[in-house]
Amino acid sequence: MQTSMLGNTRAFQATRVVASRPTRVAVPVIQARVALRFQRFGRKKAPFYRLVAIDSKDRRDGRPLEYLGWYDPLKKETNLKAPEIKTWISNGALPSDTVRSLLQKAMVIPTPVRVIVPVKVVVPKDEPAAAKKA
Repeated sequence: MQTSMLGNTRAFQATRVVASRPTRVAVPVIQARVALRFQRFGRKKAPFYRLVAIDSKDRRDGRPLEYLGWYDPLKKETNLKAPEIKTWISNGALPSDTVRSLLQKAMVIPTPVRVIVPVKVVVPKDEPAAAKKA
């Protein structure tokens, strides 16, 4: 061992630390889905929307897979390609909430049936006795 004014001058030897690798777990791959949504056109305070089938990860005004119609909210006019829309929905495309309500109003897709449960009217026991006395 060599010593000097600096202390121990032996060559540095690095030791390798072996860490155990974590086991690999099968992670489900999230695939991009197709969304039916609106693309905004028109000018300020005068919107005009196109209904498009687009990859869900693309931006709102990105390049669509297919144009499926249009909607003018100021004139309340729509022009929809119903067979193509039904084809996209049957293949797994998910419409946005606004598009879903428009398609339900246009009767392209069925509206969900709402079950209305009647409310039970509870009559207090004192009222029939009071009605008999009168």
